Amino acid sequence: MRNLCLLALLLLTVGCNQSVQMTEEAAIAKLHEFFELLDIEQYDKNALSQIVTDDFHIFEMGQDFTLDTFDAFIHEAQTTTVSTSWTLSDFVVSIQEQSAHVAYLNKGLFETTEQTLIHSFWMESAYMVVQDDQIKLKFLQSDLVNREVETRVGW
Repeated sequence: MRNLCLLALLLLTVGCNQSVQMTEEAAIAKLHEFFELLDIEQYDKNALSQIVTDDFHIFEMGQDFTLDTFDAFIHEAQTTTVSTSWTLSDFVVSIQEQSAHVAYLNKGLFETTEQTLIHSFWMESAYMVVQDDQIKLKFLQSDLVNREVETRVGW
């Protein structure tokens, strides 16, 4: 009987200690979630803060943004941007225990209030960790490869 109780206690302890496993699919899904939350039409800093670490940084356009400074940047962009979309591809994922590094390509499309479409192409890299039993972005590096501006007449 004693062995049965010890076995039950051991199984209960092991079951409670299971945490989120970092996998290639989970890391890529987290990136997609991040960009869905950046949609200019539904952006919400509180929702974004749930999937990034407290010390999150994004390096873009030669600037180092924290979540707060990136939030200010997005609010400024909302005054001139009508819609946003991103297509992520060509993922290269490296997993090490409870962290992942993901390199990928990002094609973004931004529609502005001035009837302009901006096509951007970036090479990006993200670092994620398991924190508070979920996968969170800790760092994102974005390098612009190409940008084309298309002005629409008679929209």
